[in-house]
Amino acid sequence: MAAQPQMSTKALETLKAGLAKLKEQVKARRESLLEHLREKKTISDADEQWLDHEGNLVDEEKVLEVLENASDYERGLERLSTQDQTLVEKLKELGGGFAKKAAGNKRKRPENRKVVPQAQKKKALPVFTKKENATVKQKVEILDWHHAQGPKFSQGKTAAHWDRTYPNLRMKQPLVSAWIKDEDKIRKQYAEEQSRGREGNIKRVRQTEHPEVNEMLELWVQKAMSDGLHVSGEILRQKWTRFADMKCIPKDERLELSDGWLAALKKRCGLRSLKRHGEAGSADPNEIEHERQRLRDLIAKHKYQLNDIFNMDETGHFWGMPPDRGLMDKQMSGVKADKKRLTYAFTANASGTEKFPPFIIGKAKQPRAFQKKTGADLGFYYRNNAKAWMTTVLYQEWILDWDAQLRLSGRKVLLLQDNFSAHNPPDDLTNIRVENFSPNLTAHVQPLDAGIIRCFKAHYRSRFMNRAIDRYDSGVTPADIYSINILESMRMADAAWKEVDTTTIRNCWRKSGILPDTLINSAPTTAPAPSLPISSLVNNDPADAAIFAAEREVLTSLSHLEAIGVLQPHNRMDLAEILNPQNENLMYDDGTDQDIFDAVLARREAEEDIEGNGGDDSDDVEARPSRREALLAASTLRTFVSDIDEPFARKLEAILSSFGRQTRLDEFKSLKPSAIPDYFSSRSS
Repeated sequence: MAAQPQMSTKALETLKAGLAKLKEQVKARRESLLEHLREKKTISDADEQWLDHEGNLVDEEKVLEVLENASDYERGLERLSTQDQTLVEKLKELGGGFAKKAAGNKRKRPENRKVVPQAQKKKALPVFTKKENATVKQKVEILDWHHAQGPKFSQGKTAAHWDRTYPNLRMKQPLVSAWIKDEDKIRKQYAEEQSRGREGNIKRVRQTEHPEVNEMLELWVQKAMSDGLHVSGEILRQKWTRFADMKCIPKDERLELSDGWLAALKKRCGLRSLKRHGEAGSADPNEIEHERQRLRDLIAKHKYQLNDIFNMDETGHFWGMPPDRGLMDKQMSGVKADKKRLTYAFTANASGTEKFPPFIIGKAKQPRAFQKKTGADLGFYYRNNAKAWMTTVLYQEWILDWDAQLRLSGRKVLLLQDNFSAHNPPDDLTNIRVENFSPNLTAHVQPLDAGIIRCFKAHYRSRFMNRAIDRYDSGVTPADIYSINILESMRMADAAWKEVDTTTIRNCWRKSGILPDTLINSAPTTAPAPSLPISSLVNNDPADAAIFAAEREVLTSLSHLEAIGVLQPHNRMDLAEILNPQNENLMYDDGTDQDIFDAVLARREAEEDIEGNGGDDSDDVEARPSRREALLAASTLRTFVSDIDEPFARKLEAILSSFGRQTRLDEFKSLKPSAIPDYFSSRSS
C-alpha cells in the first residue's frame, strides 16, 4: 500500500519539472512579445496566436493543481478530460517520464482463471466524475421516457432510472419536477436548436462570475475596435485583470482567463481584424462609383428584389437638447448630457414598404418614466448598457431574432451595413446575407445617410420645439419648456420615424446609386406623394424634397420661439447645429478605463435600487394630472373646437367624448362599495 503515495509524489514531481522546463522554454519569447505590446507595437498574427495558446500556460498550471489536490492521483488522472490528459503526457515527457506502476507491483493472473470473451462481457455503467447540467437534448429524452411510462409514474423512479445512465447529472425527483414545469420552454428551445441544425447540446446559461468586470471589458473592447487598436489575447487578459484590480476582487476569486474564456470572449465581442471607417469627404469619386457598381452587381447576381434589400445604421440622439445655445451649454454639459443621449438604430428596405421599429439603446435598464415597466411592455425595442453604446452582443441578439423570424416565413434577405466595429454578424445566420459597405464610402452609398435619418431628426426637432411652444402658452416658465422625460421623447421619436414616408425612403435608396436600373424601373409608382410646398420641389432632387420640407418646419418652429421671446436671436442655433449637434453621432466617447469603470458601477448600483427609487435613472417625472384635471381639460378643448367648421374638429370632438366616457367609467370602477353603517357613521362625525 505504501507504493501508491510514493508513486503519486514521484509523478507530481515529474510534472512539476516538466512545467518548469516548459516555462523556461517560452519565457524569452513571451517577455519579448509582452514588451512589444506594452510599447504599443504591432505583433504578427502568428505571435498573437502563440501568446494565446503555446505561450499561455494557464491550462497546464490548472491541471497540475487539480492533481495535487486529488486524494488519489490515479483517480484524479482518470477524471481529467482528454485534453487535460494530453497536457499531462506533455508535461511528463518534458519532465523525464515515470513508470505507470512501481516495480514489482504486478499481479500474476491465476493459471486456472477462465477468460471471458470480450463480446460476453457486460457493459459497465457510467460512473460519476463531476456534476454537470443537463443538455436540452437530455432533458427532452428524459421527459419523453417519463411520459411514456404513464400518467401516474413516479418522478422519483424516473430520477432513479436515469441517474444510472447519466450519473453526472445527479438526478433527483425535484429536478424532474422542475423540468416538467418548464417543459414547454425546454421543447421550444430544443425545436429552435434543431431548426438551426444543432444537436440540442446546449446547457442552461450560468451566471457569469464577476459580470460587472466582464461588462467593463466588453465596453472597452468595443471602443478599442472602433479606434482601430490591435487587441490580442494577452491584452484582453491584462485589461480584465486591470478592471478586477479596480474592483478590488481578491486573487483567489478571479477567473482563470483560460483559452476557453478567451475564445468565448472573442466570439461574444466579435473580435476580428476590422478597419475603422472614415469620413465622407475623404473618398475618391472613382472609388465611390466602383463601390456602387459592386453593390449593383451583387444585388443583380443574387436576384434580390426591392422588398428584400435592407439597410441598417445607428445614430446618436440628444433627446432633450434645447435649440438655445445658452440653455444647451447648461443643460447638455458633462454628465447630464451623457444621460440625455440615446442610440437609435434604424432599418428600412429599398421599396420603403418595411421600416422596423427603432432599436433604442439607453443607459438605464428601467427609467423612472417607464413606471416599472420594460421597454417591451411599452412597445419599444429597448436595450441598455452603462454607456448607451451599440455593442456586438446587442447587435447579434437583434439580428438573430430577425433571422429566426425570416426562417419561419421562409424568406431570405440582404442586409447592407457599414463596417462599424459592433456590426459582427454571427456565423449561424441562415436567412440574412450581410454585406458591409467598403471603408470610407459609407456616407456616399448608404441610403440611411442619404437623407432618411436626417428627415427623422428634422421631424423630431420640429415636434420637440412645437411642444415647447405649447408648454409656454400653457404658462410653463421659459426655463422649463424644454423639460421632457425619456418615455415621452421616445414616443415623440416613434411618431417622427412614422412620418418618414415610403416615398422618402425609396427616393433616398435611388439617390444612393446602389440599386440596379432594372429594379429602379420596376419600382411601383402608385405610392401617394408626400404633401410638400411647391417651392421645395424647385431645383431639388426628389430625395431631398421631403427632407427640405421637414427642415422648413424646424426653421418655422425656431422663428416662432424667437417671436414669442423665449429664444434670443444671438442664442438661436442654426439648422446644422440642431440636426447634427457636436458629439451626437460619436458612437463611442473618449472615456478612459476609469470612466468605463465608474459608468458600469453607477448603473449597477442604480439597478439594485430600482424598487426604492422607481427607476434606475435620475430624471424627474412630472406628476400625472388627476382625473378631474384631465376631464376639465377635455371639456375646455371641446368648447374650443365646437365652432370650428373643419373635419378635424368633428373627429377631435368624438375622441374627447370617448375619452370622457372612458375616464368616468374607470373612476366609477375604482370606487369602493360602501355599507349602510358607513353612511350613518359619516353623518354622526
